[in-house]
Amino acid sequence: MESEGEDAMRRAVGEDVHDYVNKVFLGISPNITINGLPPTSDLVPSILSSTITTDGVIEEHEPFNHRLFEKAKANARKEEDLIEEIAALRRKVPEAVVEGMRRRFKEEMEADEEGLRALGEGMRETEGEADVLGLVKLERQADVEAGWERSVKGLERVVKGMPEMVARCERAERAEVYVNGMDGR
Repeated sequence: MESEGEDAMRRAVGEDVHDYVNKVFLGISPNITINGLPPTSDLVPSILSSTITTDGVIEEHEPFNHRLFEKAKANARKEEDLIEEIAALRRKVPEAVVEGMRRRFKEEMEADEEGLRALGEGMRETEGEADVLGLVKLERQADVEAGWERSVKGLERVVKGMPEMVARCERAERAEVYVNGMDGR
């Protein structure tokens, strides 16, 4: 049995808790958003004055549908089968691609080697000044080759002289800085 003092005390504690919650909510209301918007001045008092009750709440459940359940199970099995198929493809396809490329490379290499052999035989048969690879020897072939040799030797001399030339440039730059520094005195 409850005494009247307990009910009064419960009511007083309930009111104190309600007042405390209202003060906290009013204190934080400028810093919160509801659905992305700041609460309006009318909304805060209406929230604080409302009481939360579970009276009149009706929970509705859809009846169990065996057809939908079977369809969901079938879709889950289909998904698992597709996942297994993808895993199998991930194991098989790279190997098949590599094997195909290896076979294609081998075939192309054999064709290239056969072509080179044929060209080599053709060159041996037509040695001298005859037509090689569809090209006839130039009239001035010896002059062109001699010019090429002179050019290569000239480039070799330039490359050998580069360090000396760089050192001369650096000395000239230092001398220029020194001379320009004396003019400013």
